[in-house]
Amino acid sequence: MNALKVEDIELDMLLEAIYRYRGDDFRGFDRHVLIEKLSIMMKQQGIKTYSALQDCILHDPFQWQALLRSVLLCPLALFGEPQRLQFLRSQLSPWLRSHAHTRIWIADCSSIEEIYTLVILLQEEQLYEKTAIYITCLNESLLQEVADTGFPVEKFSEYEENYLQYGGTGKLMDYFQEENGYLKLKGHLEKNLIWSQFSLVTGTSFNEFELISCRKALLNLGVALRHRALRLFAASLTPFGMLDAELVSSHGARTDMAWHYQTISGEYGLYRHQP
Repeated sequence: MNALKVEDIELDMLLEAIYRYRGDDFRGFDRHVLIEKLSIMMKQQGIKTYSALQDCILHDPFQWQALLRSVLLCPLALFGEPQRLQFLRSQLSPWLRSHAHTRIWIADCSSIEEIYTLVILLQEEQLYEKTAIYITCLNESLLQEVADTGFPVEKFSEYEENYLQYGGTGKLMDYFQEENGYLKLKGHLEKNLIWSQFSLVTGTSFNEFELISCRKALLNLGVALRHRALRLFAASLTPFGMLDAELVSSHGARTDMAWHYQTISGEYGLYRHQP
């Protein structure tokens, strides 16, 4: 039997086992992205086959958490892509200022850094106090881990350089407090964060937002689920609300946006909902 076909069968069985036993549905994820992420994890753990990985995650909760991190999290630096963030700030600030109260949804959160970046951006634009930020993730335990952890202190110097390139107006360390070798936002900057489990695969619109951010996680999804998510976002945005999303996959495929969105900047992944 062809070895590639055996791998395909094993991967299908792994995804079905995850769904039936753990309840997390990765079956409609982009196959190319999923294989790439699982391959990295398996190499790190010394696991040779998808069948062996299946045995691990069904019986070892630590391996299950490692798989979740590999598939759902995407390392993002605090104030990474400073030029993109400058552009986002220039477009977002006047839009949010035109509302008495604003709601933002960070869908399928990929890292704590993307949350902290947005909070600090809003704080420096004097918009945080009137903004509620909804943060969701497919898996509840992973969401709690992201919420509780912060980022390692040793990354601060790199992140401070990013912040300076972005054009931050404050002193970056003033936003954080250290806990056991990690930096977390000071308490008053966490008060408007609302954390909850939510699946882009099965969920329906639960609120109306002026901004939805889904930077990297959207590319995890296969074409059908990606379009489902984009329809969900359109149903969840206010008229002319903004979508901040990376839509060009690592293998060059671009998602068609014409049916719901006007492109503000394809380069920086910013779009406006067309009512």
